[in-house]
Amino acid sequence: MTVNWWLVALAFVLGLVITLAFMIRRVEREVPVSAAAGAAGAAGAVTAAKLVDSGSDTPPADKVTETTAPVEEPPYGEGSLRLAVASADAPSGYTIKGNEDSMLYHSAESPTYKRTIAEVWFRDVETAEAAGFNRWDSGKSQRGK
Repeated sequence: MTVNWWLVALAFVLGLVITLAFMIRRVEREVPVSAAAGAAGAAGAVTAAKLVDSGSDTPPADKVTETTAPVEEPPYGEGSLRLAVASADAPSGYTIKGNEDSMLYHSAESPTYKRTIAEVWFRDVETAEAAGFNRWDSGKSQRGK
């Protein structure tokens, strides 16, 4: 009785490819919205632009809808802001994007700044660092700690 080793190897490789194909999927990042954000209507309101179709960096005027998002009290002190709905579009006066999972902030020089969905916004780098956030390229992510 002879064994066709090439068939065994082919079956193994195909099984591995099929297994990996079913395991790999695109990860959609979900940002939790706290209950306090919904109840913080008295804290003020910010008008944020929300992209309907995010196919380009600068959307045409007909692809932008205006939404009013309630804001909770500054989560990291004066100069920080959390919108009820996480956004990649900066509220007026806030240019630094903060990621609470990794405790990293992204400034305009970050290569992923446009793609980053901010969980927290900061007015400037000093405010982000005072809140305990590290620069995006510092290698000091707090994830997993």
